[in-house]
Amino acid sequence: MASNRMMQAIGALERAVGRLEQDVDGLVSASASSPSSPGIDPAAARAALRSLDELIADIKGSAHG
Repeated sequence: MASNRMMQAIGALERAVGRLEQDVDGLVSASASSPSSPGIDPAAARAALRSLDELIADIKGSAHG
């Protein structure tokens, strides 16, 4: 039972990270077209998202073992 809920939570996290990745791509595009905007650090944002992806993979591994 708890494993099912954990898998649902992991799925929700994966979907949220996917949406964040799309948001980062949109923000990077927007700041490239508007140089006066402070923008974001694309490399840092992508590194943070990769870190979240790795954390989710670790949690998935723990849920199955």
